[in-house]
Amino acid sequence: MNRTLMWALRGVMRVFVRPAVVPEDALQRLHGRARPLMYVLEERSVSDLLALEIACMNGGLRRPGKRLKLRGLDLPHSAVALERRAGVLRRRADRRTPPELARAVAAAGADETLELDIVPVAVYWGRAPQREKSWLGMILSENWALVGPFRRLLSIVFNGRSTLIRFGEPRALKTYGAAGPDGARGARRLLKDMRAEFRHMRTDTLGPDLSRRRAIIAQVLRTRAVRQAVRQEIRDTKHSRRVGLRTARRHALEIAANYSHTFVRIAEQILNRFLTRVYDGVEVRNAEYLDRLPPTCEIVYVPCHRSHVDYLLLSYVIYQRGYAVPYVAAGVNLNLPAIGRLLRKGGAFFIRRSFRGSGLYPIVFMKYVDVMMNRGHPIEFFIEGGRSRTGRLLRPRTGMLGMTLRSFLRDTRRPVAYVPVYFGYDRLLEGESYIDELLGRPKQKESVGGLLRVLP
Repeated sequence: MNRTLMWALRGVMRVFVRPAVVPEDALQRLHGRARPLMYVLEERSVSDLLALEIACMNGGLRRPGKRLKLRGLDLPHSAVALERRAGVLRRRADRRTPPELARAVAAAGADETLELDIVPVAVYWGRAPQREKSWLGMILSENWALVGPFRRLLSIVFNGRSTLIRFGEPRALKTYGAAGPDGARGARRLLKDMRAEFRHMRTDTLGPDLSRRRAIIAQVLRTRAVRQAVRQEIRDTKHSRRVGLRTARRHALEIAANYSHTFVRIAEQILNRFLTRVYDGVEVRNAEYLDRLPPTCEIVYVPCHRSHVDYLLLSYVIYQRGYAVPYVAAGVNLNLPAIGRLLRKGGAFFIRRSFRGSGLYPIVFMKYVDVMMNRGHPIEFFIEGGRSRTGRLLRPRTGMLGMTLRSFLRDTRRPVAYVPVYFGYDRLLEGESYIDELLGRPKQKESVGGLLRVLP
């Protein structure tokens, strides 16, 4: 497009778009680099380019629409898209190396003194850590599918003020130009690295590509360990194979989460009001450590346990930081009517307090954790097992810790990072019930009415 039309569209976009940038210091770090920048987008999209231009202008960076002219390299723009659309009637994806990228790598191979940094940039519509008022906008939020023009237009209208732009780590172009003067080999390697980087950024932001709950359960039941446990259950109980498989499936249905991104978006709005009503504010410290983790890292959050608010608050803070909501190991006592179903949609999977008396259930549960970690889903479990009534840390229970370690040892290709989390409250919603228990009264079993009574 000509520059006049781009200027007009950018003015219109500013009315609808308020991009948030992650990591928070990304623009500041890029602004301090001496070498010029070339931005790489995942797909060719005018809306993505305009959103990036707005973010760069707000951060004082060179606009991606400007001409990139260096010694031996002259490109019409400072941004390039990896994936383009080809064809007239059927718009198919063109995954060949972009010519601009090939020319840049060839120029770096021909001139060793050419200095240029390649910066991958991912734009997500409707996945920003900001408040939203449109319920339809939540339904049109970003997911793993690369959407068409009509849905993108609706996303701009309803989700433009909650747009998330994630900047990747810059890469020196000369490292790829050393592969050969023609640039073909280096361009292919750069293209491969960029695609891998975008997959990692999408996983960090949205979580792994979601399969239906039924497909994940089927994957768990197909594992060798579960099949062997079913055969052992058949021998012990003298039941048929059909009954054994039905029992394993019943255990899996009892355990498995049923994550819904739409529900998470709605829950964020509810928690925005709930947390500001109950507390004066939420102070988060050292959250920048998450930005320093490797892009392929499996994250396991290990918080202490003070209140039922813990898992809501941690998921809320992680989502606000622009990362995928973790799957939380919750006690089966919280699998209450209506409440349990909502918790599953928020990423909760349920664990029994004890594995005694069932040889099949522990195997199904361990393989479920194994499958979730192998797929790259972040996991969260409370190392103390239950809530502390006194404020002191309880003796750790290492069951879930051992499961995650064994899962890593079975497949060490993906590094695992354990992130400890501490909660400190000025006010505990369960304070009165904790005092009653410390005075000797028996613990009240969780119920829907009990959970509603502690709410302000």
